[in-house]
Amino acid sequence: MDFESMKMHIYDMQEDEQFYKKYYFARQQQYSLELFLSQLNMKDVLKRNLIVLEKPETMPEFFDDSFFFDMSNEESIAIQRHNRYSPSFIHKHTFFELIYVYDGKCTHEVSGKRLEMHTGDLCVIPPEINHTIECFNDDTLIFNVLIRKDTLHTIFRNFLSTNNALASFFLNNIYAKNANDFIIFHTGYDKVIKEAFLRMLWEYQNKERYYFQAISSTLMLCFYLLIRDYEDSIQVPEFAHRLDVQRYAVIKYIQDNYKNVTLNVLADKFHYTPEYASKIIKKATNMTYSEIILRVRIEKAQELLLNTNLSVSTIAEEIGYETTEHFIRQFKKYTKTTPAAYRKEHADLVLH
Repeated sequence: MDFESMKMHIYDMQEDEQFYKKYYFARQQQYSLELFLSQLNMKDVLKRNLIVLEKPETMPEFFDDSFFFDMSNEESIAIQRHNRYSPSFIHKHTFFELIYVYDGKCTHEVSGKRLEMHTGDLCVIPPEINHTIECFNDDTLIFNVLIRKDTLHTIFRNFLSTNNALASFFLNNIYAKNANDFIIFHTGYDKVIKEAFLRMLWEYQNKERYYFQAISSTLMLCFYLLIRDYEDSIQVPEFAHRLDVQRYAVIKYIQDNYKNVTLNVLADKFHYTPEYASKIIKKATNMTYSEIILRVRIEKAQELLLNTNLSVSTIAEEIGYETTEHFIRQFKKYTKTTPAAYRKEHADLVLH
């Protein structure tokens, strides 16, 4: 199916949706539900990963990467149309999920908070967050974009290095425990955003040459448009208590000043003792100060190795190491490979 044909048929009811619609109406009466359940082909239900609330074996509380991604290759973005009428049940997953309401409305419950979403609303859910979506009508269309957490840096390095609310949201949910549960952008009937999600879905379904690069580039464009045009109206949960504010500020400062920051400088910046600053970091990230500095520096080095022609020695200096040898030792300790080998191995993933 070509792109224009897909657009014309985008509201067509898919096979799984037909199953869910029949199931939804069967659940309105006990006798019709019992009849529906008695006629189920459970082998087919399990093969298609369909959810049936009365069948616990169909309802995983936790979705790991392998449920949606082929772990034998480096594909790390999946795009789906959310199944209308699919039963609402609380679950969580290991990846980031973007929920975009292309048309219509739905109810999205995140960590017990009910959010009413309408056309153009885009909600980003980080890993390990309990949520569910209710969409029980023919006229609503929702897209789900799934992004593996462990490859986010590889795909969107340039974007994550910018200073904006969405990049901070991603970074804090990579480094910190219990960061914000969601972030929502209200884009209304923005035609460019709507077309972009259609294009990504088409690329993912057809998987023609360079489809992954096309999806990644289109999604990155969406990110930049979101922060340029809609950052002032984003919706995020309020910080629950003072420690949340402290944690966010400390992690953000480390991300911005990884090259030269020391624990004493960090503590002085926030008027803490070094011991208390260390405690805040450990509580926020489950890492020591030294561990998080190493992680941020190495991930910055990976970005420079893939997106610049800088020498290894120059990169070592850029990220705060006094000697190239020390940088190479630390890089190998963290990644199990040398900087030069990493650059060669991942060269094909670079998006120009």
